[in-house]
Amino acid sequence: MKRRVVKIGGSLFEIRELGKKLRVWLNENNSMQNIVVVGGGGLADVIRRLERTQHFDSQQSHELACRSLSLTAKLMAYSIDEAHFCCEFKTLHESKTPIVIFDSSSWILDQPNVPQSWDFTSDSIAARLATALDAEELVLFKSRMGSIDEPGFVDACFAEESKSVKSVRVCTLTA
Repeated sequence: MKRRVVKIGGSLFEIRELGKKLRVWLNENNSMQNIVVVGGGGLADVIRRLERTQHFDSQQSHELACRSLSLTAKLMAYSIDEAHFCCEFKTLHESKTPIVIFDSSSWILDQPNVPQSWDFTSDSIAARLATALDAEELVLFKSRMGSIDEPGFVDACFAEESKSVKSVRVCTLTA
């Protein structure tokens, strides 16, 4: 089965009816299975602030940020009724469901050689997942259009993590 990994930036939760707008896009792009991974958005921003004020080290902040992905994945699952929610890679790998919301938190925390810093965010998690699934495409939904070559548009580890990804596309949803 051909697969596409679709990364939804956590900041997109600010868009009214995000789930409805994403469903339209997924239905229009249903030629392959869509595996949806969601970024941390505002929750990750809170962890960034707490890192400074509470003096968390990078390992603690990384773990907390990864765990925030469970909440945003569940929020997305509540927004797309027909999607299957999955939190185990083995189950994900075997899934034939057209739309899967993947809670990537436990999976990424178990991955070897993951930089434990803000240089490795949900952009790189999605790229690593696309590689692990041998996905045909990685689609990054961002709050604005841009280029993956633009400094700061994706995280610092994305170039390395996406080397084996067959195709990368950037999209946005209008507010």
